[in-house]
Amino acid sequence: MVARAIRPSMPFVKPSPGPLETASLETVFLYVKDFPKMREFYHETLGLPIGYENPHFAEFKTKGARIAIHTGRGTVRRQGSHWFMEFLVSDLNAVVARLRRRGVQCAHIRKQPFGRISSFLDPEGNRIGLEQAGP
Repeated sequence: MVARAIRPSMPFVKPSPGPLETASLETVFLYVKDFPKMREFYHETLGLPIGYENPHFAEFKTKGARIAIHTGRGTVRRQGSHWFMEFLVSDLNAVVARLRRRGVQCAHIRKQPFGRISSFLDPEGNRIGLEQAGP
């Protein structure tokens, strides 16, 4: 919900429900250049199980929305990462340590008012965040 400034002379009117307010995020699609490398990273390095795949598409299962990679990035124009996804974890230190043992360069763990965070890049430069909620 977007916070709105309330003017004293105007009564507060609750906005009507948004068209996606009760929807669940199903799948995040990522068009990639090097499909085999990205498939290996998400499946082997990150350990995400594959729900479905064919030679040009792989869908990885998580406890939330699925992540799908698809060939065809050459047709999508962009510079740098244009999206960010984040995984909630219960033990950030352990997850970062395991990723580092697999060769992933994780950022320094930082404290925030809401918890602790870190992040890393996939092989094509897309940033992936890790968050451990505070007490």
